[in-house]
Amino acid sequence: MVPVVNENDTVAVDELKFGDNDTLSARVAGLVGADWLFLLTDVDQLYTADPRSNPEAKPIPLVKNIDDLEADTQGTGSQWGTGGMATKIEAATIATKSGVRTVITHSQHPRRISQILQGESFGTQFEPQPTPFNARQRWIAHGLVPTGLLYLDDGAVKAVQAAGKSLLAAGVIHVEGDFDSQEAVKLCDRKGQEVARGLSNYSSDELRRIKGCQSAEIGQILGYAGADTIVHRDNLVLS
Repeated sequence: MVPVVNENDTVAVDELKFGDNDTLSARVAGLVGADWLFLLTDVDQLYTADPRSNPEAKPIPLVKNIDDLEADTQGTGSQWGTGGMATKIEAATIATKSGVRTVITHSQHPRRISQILQGESFGTQFEPQPTPFNARQRWIAHGLVPTGLLYLDDGAVKAVQAAGKSLLAAGVIHVEGDFDSQEAVKLCDRKGQEVARGLSNYSSDELRRIKGCQSAEIGQILGYAGADTIVHRDNLVLS
């Protein structure tokens, strides 16, 4: 079964608009547990730069870890597309984190899809993440719109990223945005680089009062008992 996803034909309500077919197809692929996602474009594969303007551009046939990808994706794509190569990289990130093998290839050679499925090397393949997101993690990572940013100190970043720990108030150094408890927030390092996102146990007003403090002090500061964690690790997904 091969579903073909096109936002322009199916979505008429602005609030439901995803922005581009690449992102929509990646989310659908993860939702249905697809084996493959093919992103068709006007170049034969991903390059280190735009091959139409840079003769030194080199093809990238395989991406094992999308976080290590080095490519110039600033081009806007053809006049017919909503998004350029950058949106396809973002879509590949969403899909591979859901366990879906993703391919970028040229739309003028549709027979290559079956050839790729048979093991031939066309386009650029993105290997799926070894430990894909479950449904709840996909919802937190891609189904919710973050309404705030939490800036973390170096120790908190390390605890969240490397040790799989929950975020504690002591590690929060700055709060941006206005949000209620249980809304999605981005967790960023000191430079503003997103490291994770999750559901906050406290509102932005509460967090501004308890940031940097120890968990045992939260009740005394707020005047009522609350959660020991700001974002529990079960409600947290690494970026």
